[in-house]
Amino acid sequence: MSTEHLAQDCRNTGRLAEDAEQWLGDEANAGAVGRERADLIRYVRKAANRAERLARAAARPMCAGVFGPSQAGKSYLVEVLARPEDGALRARFDGHEPVDFLAEINPIGEKEATGLVTRFTAGAGATAGQTPPGAPVRLRVLSEVDLVKVLCNTFLHDGDATKETPPGPEAIAALLASLKAQARPGTSRFGDVAIDDLQDYVRDQARGTRPLDDLARYWDEARSLAGGLDLDGRARLFAPLWGGHAAFTAVYRQLAEALERLDHPEEIFAPLAALVPREGSILDVATLAGLGAARSDDTLTVHAAGGRAVTLARATVAAITAELRIEIADTPRAFLQEADLLDFPGARSRQKVDLAHFLTAHPDALKETFLRGKVAYLFDRYVAEQELTAMMLCVRPSNQEVVTLPDLVERWITLTHGSSPEARAQLPNLLFLVLTWFDSHFVDKAGDVGQDAGLRFRNRIEASLLGFFGKAHTWPRQWIPGAPFRNTYWFRNPNYPAESVIRYDGRREVAFLPEKQERIAELRAGFAALPEATAHFADPGRAFDEALRLNDGGVSYLVENLSRVCRPALKAQQIASRLEALRAEMRERLARFHVALDIETRLAERREAAGQVFDALDAVVAAGQFGSLLRALMVDPAALAQALHGAESVTTEAAPPVAAPRIARPGAIPRPGAAPAPRAEPSSLGNDRERAMARAVVAAWIVALRRTIETEDFARRFAVPLTALEIVVSELIILARRADIEGGIASDLRDLATVERSEQSTVKLALIAATRLNRLTGSLGFTLVPPAGERPAIQDEAGDRVAFAQRPVSYDARSIGQAPATFAHTYATDWFHGFYRIVEDNAKSASGVTIDLAQNARIGAILAGLQARAA
Repeated sequence: MSTEHLAQDCRNTGRLAEDAEQWLGDEANAGAVGRERADLIRYVRKAANRAERLARAAARPMCAGVFGPSQAGKSYLVEVLARPEDGALRARFDGHEPVDFLAEINPIGEKEATGLVTRFTAGAGATAGQTPPGAPVRLRVLSEVDLVKVLCNTFLHDGDATKETPPGPEAIAALLASLKAQARPGTSRFGDVAIDDLQDYVRDQARGTRPLDDLARYWDEARSLAGGLDLDGRARLFAPLWGGHAAFTAVYRQLAEALERLDHPEEIFAPLAALVPREGSILDVATLAGLGAARSDDTLTVHAAGGRAVTLARATVAAITAELRIEIADTPRAFLQEADLLDFPGARSRQKVDLAHFLTAHPDALKETFLRGKVAYLFDRYVAEQELTAMMLCVRPSNQEVVTLPDLVERWITLTHGSSPEARAQLPNLLFLVLTWFDSHFVDKAGDVGQDAGLRFRNRIEASLLGFFGKAHTWPRQWIPGAPFRNTYWFRNPNYPAESVIRYDGRREVAFLPEKQERIAELRAGFAALPEATAHFADPGRAFDEALRLNDGGVSYLVENLSRVCRPALKAQQIASRLEALRAEMRERLARFHVALDIETRLAERREAAGQVFDALDAVVAAGQFGSLLRALMVDPAALAQALHGAESVTTEAAPPVAAPRIARPGAIPRPGAAPAPRAEPSSLGNDRERAMARAVVAAWIVALRRTIETEDFARRFAVPLTALEIVVSELIILARRADIEGGIASDLRDLATVERSEQSTVKLALIAATRLNRLTGSLGFTLVPPAGERPAIQDEAGDRVAFAQRPVSYDARSIGQAPATFAHTYATDWFHGFYRIVEDNAKSASGVTIDLAQNARIGAILAGLQARAA
């Protein structure tokens, strides 16, 4: 498939998502969509945004990236990959002679040098057009939403949550009320999609932490407010996301103001003075030391794409820059004709500090915290945008300190290769694990005498792969079905003398020391004999020899294998796979709103869907995780308590004052011929109130179900395809409507209200509602009173029975048999049979319902468009 056709398929999918949004928003479909309307509209908006991202990714060159912890030996690998095979790496800038990148641009020193991504391009990616006169340095910049994400990342991962006192619900409510008064529509570019994207990022980053728990009601208000607020108002609106720390708010204002002056571009152009001399270059993280200063004399005049020239502090330019583009002046290695090379800043360990104290007590605190958040966010952004097709993951010896690195790598693997071994088997392996500092293993210590020659290499593989990445994730031991990850390489930097084994002529490696050759052969044999070497290296002997190649260090072997996969067709295959997954996801979310007019067709479709669920859940049952999966799908009463609190506030505000009833006087006798006194109408206020609260609870439950199955933790833990989970959730939602769960919850709330005031018992109300909803998940409504349907009959090895039958009460041990009861198997069997029954009942329930044929045809056309495979 051509790039143009793939991009067009992505855009077509986005248009179908927009059509779906219009269909969902049409009042004619309000009854069919029900309580899910707002959540589904947000979903299809995000789907349109995802499709647009895929379209942009399809139009960009393939990229191979170098990533890893700080000080892992990445810099030399990047430089040697980007330069010609013989010669220096020179950068081309319009209007200037080529500049030696290593000698004049790359920051000096052994410390971690950069806080941005550097793109080296020579092939198709180098034809980006002319730059403005006097501004040949091309920079991609962060957006305003990116700035919010960076600061939120910093707050969540560098702050000590036990020392934070984020604003509570009352403070948030007061803030939002204040901002409502100053909002003016059309003031800023923030729309619903941007806020939805921000909410998803914050929720993902806040997993396992509680500093942002009180923001449940914040997001709906933020969607309506953000577009109408000026910069100061947006700073106040977003400040709770970084704990309200004044230093972070000031940085946000400073950087967002710079973007406003530039008219929010995606790309800007800077003079060569931004990079040369390298002391003070925007590449050097030390330049960020001026961040937050009220004014600075060290400035740069940069140009936006429209030609507008704006003078900004050098530190500001460094802070807002996401990517520096370097065009390679000379003919590079062949693979760079097909792909760009991305150099990511090193992943850093995150500190947990009292931010309020740290930001005031340490002069470099703002620079360090912003830098850590930015570096972490940049990798997230490039992965989300499908920029990183192949990755060279550099890992140094010794214990690993960046504890977040395995999860970052796992996320990239999931998005590019798939979350399961079966999915990964469909693509070549694009993850290259590069074990750096190979020469360190040739230094014999006193305790090494007499040891197995392979022990040091076994320890390295354990520390750098199995014990680090393999502790929480399965891919190192099972990359594809029945086979471990086998794309590991040794690498060393010939610029660092390995004088213990190599003889030099100046800085050039000449030969191995004669007295060391026997020891090298012994170590090679020890490594090659390791089961771990055979398991994780494609050719252990060659990997060892190539890393010892003089003046090479293993780079030629790495390039040889990298060249085999650096093909644009592979990136297109990745994007097409993600596009098809998006289409399948959209189909499942929307398909139940299309009614097949033939009941048998409808039943056949839903029975097939049930079969897909059972196929996906078989492995979960076999692993003994089925109960855990259902428990994860159950709603936390705390989430419902927040929904009830919000519903109570709304109903209290909306309730009209109730007139006091007239007091009847004792002994008053109706007079003959007088008009009868009007009868008091029964008040529906209480019923409306409980119904509104039940409605809010059910809506919150639906949102919680959707969010749960979409989280990476859930997918990683249970390895069930999202499409199968979507079927389960969709059928539960239909069942909830069919069984009038909302009415049942309202009745429960009214019963409690007769005993105590509901506003004083929100926790009890939430627990009651959660119990009813979770029984729907756990027993599919068959244990509710009244039950949601007739329990299906089951025939198995235990005999005939009905699903979810009440267990007999045993009063002594005589009912205990010799063989243990298979409760887990029995429960899973009941659930499978029960699910099949509700799928059938849900499908049959559409019969007799009035169908708007025109609206049914509209949603049918959308589904037909989504059904067509990308080709």
